Amino acid sequence: MKLSIIVPVYQAGKYLEKCIKSILDQTFTDFELILVDDGSNDGSEKICDDYAKKDARIKVIHQKNQGVSSARNAGMNCAEGDYIAFVDADDWIETDMFEQCMDAMEQHKVDIIYHGMTKGIWKADKKVSLQKNIPAVEGVLSKSKLRKYMLKQKEGVAVNCFSYLFSRKIADAVRFDITMPYSEDNMFVMQVLRNAKSYYFLQNCGYHYDARIGSAAYRWQPAMLECYQKTLKATRNFLQSLSFSEQEEQQVMAMRSVDGYASLIYNLCLPTCTLSLREKNKILKRARKAFNIDYYKKFYHMDQKNMFEKTKTVLTFLHLEGILIVLGPLYCKK
Repeated sequence: MKLSIIVPVYQAGKYLEKCIKSILDQTFTDFELILVDDGSNDGSEKICDDYAKKDARIKVIHQKNQGVSSARNAGMNCAEGDYIAFVDADDWIETDMFEQCMDAMEQHKVDIIYHGMTKGIWKADKKVSLQKNIPAVEGVLSKSKLRKYMLKQKEGVAVNCFSYLFSRKIADAVRFDITMPYSEDNMFVMQVLRNAKSYYFLQNCGYHYDARIGSAAYRWQPAMLECYQKTLKATRNFLQSLSFSEQEEQQVMAMRSVDGYASLIYNLCLPTCTLSLREKNKILKRARKAFNIDYYKKFYHMDQKNMFEKTKTVLTFLHLEGILIVLGPLYCKK
């Protein structure tokens, strides 16, 4: 068997069938689909079992609710494929997505495939789709070429585990951190990228990721700052494995730190965050120091940002992010 596709499932009844069907309809067919039901009680668990009865390629794991990291780890522990891919239960993929990935993987014998995505942003029941994280080049990259790529692109590569297809022999040395309620895939990706020796960048956006308010990535998490600090450390270790100089490392870390701080500000503005303005400002003060914003701002490049992002960044650099905290909830409610 060539490919193991792992889908963590929790209360995904509204979207799960579309996800499963998009995988079963793939033009590449030599795969197993591992559905890990993480204690669902909304009918998702039955959908998993029903599809397993229809297709012998499907395995179902039922476990008590332990979080997405535990679910992905459970899927990895029983995976039998030569390669591993992750799909979220509320996302879907185009029919030739894995065929293109596997063709590149088999032809070039690389450790990791990296691809783009199509991000659907939902607001007021309307969806806007944008292609994101598209590699600027297509082809094989060694560690030295990846270093040059990351320096040129400034922001580097995506940190979502669904943006990759991994050789199992490389991924098996790492597991998702079950203590992290946020950014756990960022941590996992940085660790696996560090272990890999060769990469293939594929300019494909056949993975469809829908951003919904209330999902784990779009709600306030009290441990968010601590999770970011862990991932920044993992990112630094990855950069060091690419033999970055100290100055080069600072350039990339500046992008990750400032953008991470911006993400934390955004999450503080979401309707799911019920903290008082005083509590939010207290968190910001601690986070600004932890992200080392005043140091990294001199290394940060805004040339690839749009006007809205540039405005937010300038306000942050001027210590005026309090304005974003006041006005942000109005924007997030739109």
